[in-house]
Amino acid sequence: MKKPGKELTIILSFSLLHAVMAILSRLLGLSDHLTLTTLTMLMAVALCQVRRTSVNTMIIILIIVNFGGFYLSTYIGKILKILFSNTYLRGGLTTFITTLMVGGIVSGIVSLASKKGCFRDRKEISSYWLMLVFTVIIIARLTLIIVANKNMYGSHMTLNIILDYSFCCFAMLYLATNAIKEAKLAQEAKEQTKLAQYSYIRLQQQVKPHFMFNNLNILNSLICDRQTDQASDFVYKLAYLYRYLIDNEDEKLVPLREEMDFVNKYIDLMKVRFESSFNVDVNIDENIMSTLVVPSSIQMLIENALKHNGGTSETPLMVSIFNTSTHIVVRNNRIEKNSCEPSTHLGLKYIRQMYDDVSPKGLKVDSSDEEFVVKLPIINLHI
Repeated sequence: MKKPGKELTIILSFSLLHAVMAILSRLLGLSDHLTLTTLTMLMAVALCQVRRTSVNTMIIILIIVNFGGFYLSTYIGKILKILFSNTYLRGGLTTFITTLMVGGIVSGIVSLASKKGCFRDRKEISSYWLMLVFTVIIIARLTLIIVANKNMYGSHMTLNIILDYSFCCFAMLYLATNAIKEAKLAQEAKEQTKLAQYSYIRLQQQVKPHFMFNNLNILNSLICDRQTDQASDFVYKLAYLYRYLIDNEDEKLVPLREEMDFVNKYIDLMKVRFESSFNVDVNIDENIMSTLVVPSSIQMLIENALKHNGGTSETPLMVSIFNTSTHIVVRNNRIEKNSCEPSTHLGLKYIRQMYDDVSPKGLKVDSSDEEFVVKLPIINLHI
């Protein structure tokens, strides 16, 4: 069903429900003030959910709807009082017409906000604020009603209070459940988007034409020099890189031991290409090999070091990989490169985002003219 059709169904359903509740309340001699107020808020929330409206937009709409609807129903009731003498019919029609009008106004506001992108770039307010506003409105309306008519409950005071507050509690429970569910779905979608972007960046770096060209060129040289064992080993390690990327493209974390196996094979390939102009010193304690890291994070840092630095056999690029008690450190010296691609910082950006999602410590970067250091937090299996 299309959105306008869903919205019309919601408005008509709630309008009929309002009318039925109003008539039943009058037949039983009960107050319908809070019941109808709560139903109106639930209708507004349902309409906002159809358009996936942000919580802050929903809060503003709820405030407008409640106090605007209160006065709107008052004036419509006065008009219908002139036309109809039957109390039950007048009450049902008043609530039906008011709900139709309020629903139409909400639908229009939500549709306009959706098209104009209102609040899209603002920081989202927590779903719990929606619950707070909902509760405050209920209390405010109850206070206004009691002040306006102290005898509103009459002989059914206890029953009215039980019914009103039971209905309100049910409505708030429904609202809380949906708000939490929506927040959870939004967070999951955000995490999936980040993971997909990171996976894309990882794979993109390994299938760039120059990466493939360089490796195929090296392989061709090994074959031409009849270094068949070295060529076979090179192909095995290159295939291992791609297998690792494919196997872990949907993983947020992998064991450090697996990552280091991947990194060591990548280093071996790069040393064939750069020879003595590139050196790596790995010193990771065995007792942290069962901890977790973001897949390809260490390898991408090595690749970035090669991309943005030069090196010769006399002044090689030196990459050190070691651990402290809290971090895995990847450090490289800075060597000016004659021709260097401008940095987009995308790789580092997504590594940072992935670590922000899985660890409260986050990623640390220390940069100077002499060296570039990235510290990846150690993540234990218990976390």
